[in-house]
Amino acid sequence: INFSKYEELINNSGLFIGKNNRFKSLNEYLDLDYIFLINNLFIEKLDINDINLLMNFNRNNINDEMLSMIKKTFKEIIKDNYFKGNYVDNIYNVCYGPMVPYNFASNNSLVFRFYYGKNTMHFDNQEYIELDKKQREYINQEMELLKKEILTKLDVNCEILIEKDIN
Repeated sequence: INFSKYEELINNSGLFIGKNNRFKSLNEYLDLDYIFLINNLFIEKLDINDINLLMNFNRNNINDEMLSMIKKTFKEIIKDNYFKGNYVDNIYNVCYGPMVPYNFASNNSLVFRFYYGKNTMHFDNQEYIELDKKQREYINQEMELLKKEILTKLDVNCEILIEKDIN
């Protein structure tokens, strides 16, 4: 998945969508400004050979063996299904952050957060409200396309939690 393509579309939208300043350090591997993988990763589900492969991981040298392991295991290690001392097959929502409606996602989904900042232009109240609405519509549209691409290419449910930094 080319996440940079989606970020370019956001940056070139002409909608003055501000970059976030809060989470940049968490996303250094993808070098993205808006889109963040936020799944809890349950690597304890991996077998010893996969764990050994991860222990010797070099991000500058991703080989076929590593890619094969990721393809084989990622759906299981993103699944948050440990409940009251047992692994369960139930599908339920998991909260990723404060207990507000936009922070919930299905426990078997690949979960990203689209986090953006304030408008980069200063407008009066009415212009600000209109621009904010256009930004939200555009971001929702692009994230729906990303979700469809992920479902098609990776065959996994994807949820993208959208949050605007109001500070």
